Amino acid sequence: MQRVYKVQISIICIVANEFCERFSFCGLRTILSIYLRNELMLSENSSTIVYHVFIMGCYIIPTIGAICADSFIGKYRTILYFSLIYLVGNILMCGASVTSIELSKIFFTPFGLLLIALGTGGVKPCVAAFGGDQFYLPDQCEELQHFFSLFYFSINLGGFMGMIITPLLRKNVTCFGEDTCYPLGFGFPAALMLLSIVLFIIGKPWYRLKNPKDNIMLNFMKCASYALVKRMSAKKKKYDHWLDYAQEKYNRKLIDDMKIVFSVLFLFLPVPLFWSLFDQQGSRWTFQASHMNGKVLGLEIVPDQMQVINPAMVLLMIPIMDTCLKPLFTVCPVLQNNLNRMAIGGVAASFAFFSAGILETVLEKTYPELPEKRHASMFIVNTLPCTLKVLNPFGKMMEMNSSELRTFKNLPAHEHHMYRISVEAPRVCGNLFFQKHFFEMTINPVEDQVETVIIGVGDRNRIEIFQTDPIDFKKSLNGRARVRIAYIKTSSSLHNVTISLKNGKGFQDVYFVQDSKNNYLATSAYMELPDGDYNCSINSYEIPELLTRSIELDFGGIYALVIRENRRRIEFFNIYPMAAPNTVSILWLIPQYFFISVAEIFFAIAGLEFAFMQAPKSMKTVTIAGWYLSVAVGNFFVILITQANFFKSQAYEFFLFAILIIADMLVFLEMASRYRFVQLEADSSIYLFRGEKCPLIRGDSAPTYSNDEEEEEEEEVKNVT
Repeated sequence: MQRVYKVQISIICIVANEFCERFSFCGLRTILSIYLRNELMLSENSSTIVYHVFIMGCYIIPTIGAICADSFIGKYRTILYFSLIYLVGNILMCGASVTSIELSKIFFTPFGLLLIALGTGGVKPCVAAFGGDQFYLPDQCEELQHFFSLFYFSINLGGFMGMIITPLLRKNVTCFGEDTCYPLGFGFPAALMLLSIVLFIIGKPWYRLKNPKDNIMLNFMKCASYALVKRMSAKKKKYDHWLDYAQEKYNRKLIDDMKIVFSVLFLFLPVPLFWSLFDQQGSRWTFQASHMNGKVLGLEIVPDQMQVINPAMVLLMIPIMDTCLKPLFTVCPVLQNNLNRMAIGGVAASFAFFSAGILETVLEKTYPELPEKRHASMFIVNTLPCTLKVLNPFGKMMEMNSSELRTFKNLPAHEHHMYRISVEAPRVCGNLFFQKHFFEMTINPVEDQVETVIIGVGDRNRIEIFQTDPIDFKKSLNGRARVRIAYIKTSSSLHNVTISLKNGKGFQDVYFVQDSKNNYLATSAYMELPDGDYNCSINSYEIPELLTRSIELDFGGIYALVIRENRRRIEFFNIYPMAAPNTVSILWLIPQYFFISVAEIFFAIAGLEFAFMQAPKSMKTVTIAGWYLSVAVGNFFVILITQANFFKSQAYEFFLFAILIIADMLVFLEMASRYRFVQLEADSSIYLFRGEKCPLIRGDSAPTYSNDEEEEEEEEVKNVT
């Protein structure tokens, strides 16, 4: 009874610690890609790469944590020390995001991310194994399985809370003069990390603490190296398994334990591809969400908040799986096997990416059509009140009505390509009387840019062509509308001209037109504004109200507001949608999140349970570290494919991942069919071996190691000071 009580208390502390740590990590991870793009001004591709490098680091470091835990200081102290490093990294991220503090974001952000990766990486392989150590096997084997479900439930509950609350704090709180509050977005996870350390320390009196008896990792590497050298130097094959060549120097138990570890790690070889799909929720899928309409029932869902769907669905599905599906595991032979359940999860992940690819093909219709490599595009706008004859960039004469916009795509823009644009207007054009009604201009387009040519009127009543500076034509990452103002000024007697845009909620942005004696075209940078109705007022020092008009901006649209002033009057005012707004509802992401959540339940829980249950007692952290290392390799795959830039269309990349994971799972199933499970006999490294084919464990008889559980517990379970 006392034993059960101690287990219950220790598990509560461990699960609470994991909840807080996951809240902290997932909250920070959720806003990270947006922070890199909006605050550090990285491109979407660069943000994707930095994000996945960070995630990759978080899952490479577990190897170091495993070595520390199994060979030197034990799991308890490893978790504690790496958690403190984790906390320092969180504090650095918070400090670097405060604009009023003189810290370099470019330097301290990567340094903070490095410490967080080191901290969370060191903790990852130890917490699940430390929780498993609290149970007395095989008596509490069933309780151990429930622990893994509870443990994964706490992971997703913490992630769920972090993914909801952290983006809300980032978006809805203003601080340090900014309309978003990244210091609070990073500071709250830091506070949660501090709480997780406190909870973990509180549970120490009830923990079942084990100090490593020997330097397992050192012996592991020495034994493996010795066996490889002996196998390579052997002239004839003496043993069926290469590790058996080490039995001359190393004891039988170590060799058999290593066979188990290598067989488990061998099965992890196809696993990284699953994680390359799963972790794109925080990068590619977040960017995909930013191109969609987040308005739902009068509320706005920000793109980084969509990641919360995954843990929310997992939280709902885990109890259903425990109560409804687990009884089926005993009936259905396919579901009894952890490896088969992992394969089912991999297929579900392929459905998620097929769904993402189909959605992306729909979204691409709303994207601005950017020029191909070594090409440029051109917009021509007629602001005059009459029909014009225009010689377009392709050398063809065309007519342009008043206020009309024409688009010319993919003009060759390398090797000094020049394009002649000529315009002819009637001498009487509306209220204008031209002395010079013909104008010609040569344009040298910039590669990969979008040029805008505006036909207007200059001084002395002559027609004139104005060319804007090329500018980034991509949609905003946060889903806001982007507006660029082009103002043609001809009156030198107007000063301090301002163009202000104000909505009903009090949001306002103002553009100041530079004073000049000559007529010229003034263009603003893109303003990012919330969608809705705006009151646009044009004012000057001499005439307080030149013009007032209402305009409507849709979610995610790109607009050009073209204004022409002549003789102290606004003669032309029009807003042009240069790229379609985000009309596709963000809720269409739910199908792919549903499939990836199903995939996670089948793949991740079964895989984590398999890694722990099949590992020798002395090497459980090593196999779990190998499991997490597969996550790092998966993120590396994403970096490679992102850098390779195989496809112009993101949809094709999604389809590629979907096909690859299906092929990967077929290979995995073939490997799994050759694996023979080992059965845990007691609370030690006592296993029943069954014969199996190389390169997995091989043996015709089961080695036995007699050890009394209570004596071993007395010897191993010690309080760590």
